[in-house]
Amino acid sequence: MFKIINALPMPIWLTWVLAPKSKAARYFCDALWPWAVLGAVYAALIAASLGGEAGGSLSSLEGVMALFDGEWGALAGWAHYLCFDLFVARWIMRDAPEAGYKLAPILILTVMFGPVGLLSYAALRGWLGGAEGRDPGVAGGSI
Repeated sequence: MFKIINALPMPIWLTWVLAPKSKAARYFCDALWPWAVLGAVYAALIAASLGGEAGGSLSSLEGVMALFDGEWGALAGWAHYLCFDLFVARWIMRDAPEAGYKLAPILILTVMFGPVGLLSYAALRGWLGGAEGRDPGVAGGSI
């Protein structure tokens, strides 16, 4: 199950890093179905985790640790990371559509260390031609 979930977003990441201005890259920027699939996987896994992990809850650190202590909880957490990191990358790609290969290091940081990639993009957004550096009417600035 882990290998399947882990492989789901890989074609999107590879397209965005290796061919950022391709039709396929633009397609993935505009599509929402990949996040619907990952979201559904996450929902099923978190339901299995909440139902099976004794003492697990979101109201304390100990409860959260208990949720991720089991296989289903850890897998749900991983699906959560995959979905949200990919969604952040989607926003970056839509926000700076002309940046092309200059986004590759940021996208790699995003897939490996989510918030660090987002922070890096925020710091370089103007230089990369993000929405902040364009006219407000240009498409792609919103999620």
